[in-house]
Amino acid sequence: MHEATLRVNYKLISGLLFGVVLVMLALWQPWRTDADRTISIVGEASVKAAPDEFVFYPTYQREAATNSEAISAVSKVGNDVVAKLKELGVAESAIKTSANSSPEYSNEIAPAPDLGGSTTDGYRAIFSLTITLNDKTLAQKVLDYLATTEPLYGLSPQSTFSARTRDRLEAEARAEALRNARDKSQQTADQLGVSVGRVISVSEPSWGGVIPMSATDSRNMALESPSPTTAPVLLTGQETVTYSVTVVFRLR
Repeated sequence: MHEATLRVNYKLISGLLFGVVLVMLALWQPWRTDADRTISIVGEASVKAAPDEFVFYPTYQREAATNSEAISAVSKVGNDVVAKLKELGVAESAIKTSANSSPEYSNEIAPAPDLGGSTTDGYRAIFSLTITLNDKTLAQKVLDYLATTEPLYGLSPQSTFSARTRDRLEAEARAEALRNARDKSQQTADQLGVSVGRVISVSEPSWGGVIPMSATDSRNMALESPSPTTAPVLLTGQETVTYSVTVVFRLR
């Protein structure tokens, strides 16, 4: 029986392994950190779009001697408005209502309840509506009607974006902001005589979406005099929305 003898050239194997290690070190360059060879760029984008959601906040007030009378009086007004809105084509799901009342004291400061025997000058009741529409033609009809109802305030609607439009604008603006960041990084790299490598990180806004640069909230637009019988034309123009993103690139 013959015995086979395996001879291993350890020097040759060691040399090959050492060569592989040198190649890996040359490619990876572990002694050079990303922090030493990165660039942070803020990409920005602005897009314009016409608002497609219109939110009305009409509010009505009535006063009476008793709490129940005040609530009843203002509820009649509010319920009539709701009924008319439905006739105009506003869906019930697009209308929110709320009513509350408070006593009217003759003193500037209301007396403490434990003093007893305090009297009031009556009660003031408020009926508020929130009407959300996605049809500009219907919004104009609602505006025309609300102008005849003499709301306490909140005649003109707040023009904003629907959820679907916000999502579309966010996607569009985000893509443009990322392209802007890539273009800026390439310009900077060319000036430095280096090249742009892979993306290290991307930081996006914490507020989670596109924000209009200007917006008007009609809830804060009180009318000092009764509403006019002729309503203003509903002109929304366009809103400019912005998006920014910070991208860190590796430089080669």
